[in-house]
Amino acid sequence: MSKIYDWLEKNYNITITNKQVMEAAFTHASYLNENKDVVGCDYERIEFLGDSIVGMWVANRLFNHEPSIDEGKMTTMRAQIVCEKSLADFARKLDIAKYIKLGIGEEKSGARNRNSLLADIFEAFIGAIYLNGGMKAVNKILKDTIDIVNHPELSEIIDYKSRLQEYVQLDTRAVLKYELLSETGPSNDPLFEIGVYLDDVLLGKGKGKTKKKAEQLAAKEALGKLVK
Repeated sequence: MSKIYDWLEKNYNITITNKQVMEAAFTHASYLNENKDVVGCDYERIEFLGDSIVGMWVANRLFNHEPSIDEGKMTTMRAQIVCEKSLADFARKLDIAKYIKLGIGEEKSGARNRNSLLADIFEAFIGAIYLNGGMKAVNKILKDTIDIVNHPELSEIIDYKSRLQEYVQLDTRAVLKYELLSETGPSNDPLFEIGVYLDDVLLGKGKGKTKKKAEQLAAKEALGKLVK
């Protein structure tokens, strides 16, 4: 486990003082069952804490990032961000699966790469970070791991095209138009690239599996340039 302590210190300036908690966060019950001489506990209690912390952090970021999102949409967005697959992907992004202590049987069954376990371990890891450094330390990890602002589902909840249109209408002479720049991939799984132009000047580009999503992402990029 010394490598994870060095990694946290080097990349996030987080010092782990309670190593027992961090080790428990990566210990599966099967490991303890097969190693009776090992004193400690598994990750489940710490995961319970981490689950609440991750959910609260995501809710806070959504609430402060986009004041126009109502409660229902924020709930949908949070559910998408903290679903099992997303949490497992966060664990993979941080490359922390290698620290999990598993029993031989679980290891052979492929548990180390299983989404359900990786999601649990990610939450337990965040719980252990909190117990060592509080929300300040948690914020360092989650800001680097969960990109709320550019989350792909956010463009489906926020209507960037309407916002761009409203902004452009402040100048009644301005003309806004969307054009297909490219279409790649097979016919059953195309990828569209859309450009949004203001008076023939390219303001933003977006790619998506549908033209609608590509247009939203193009409008989002354009707004980022216009509204500073």
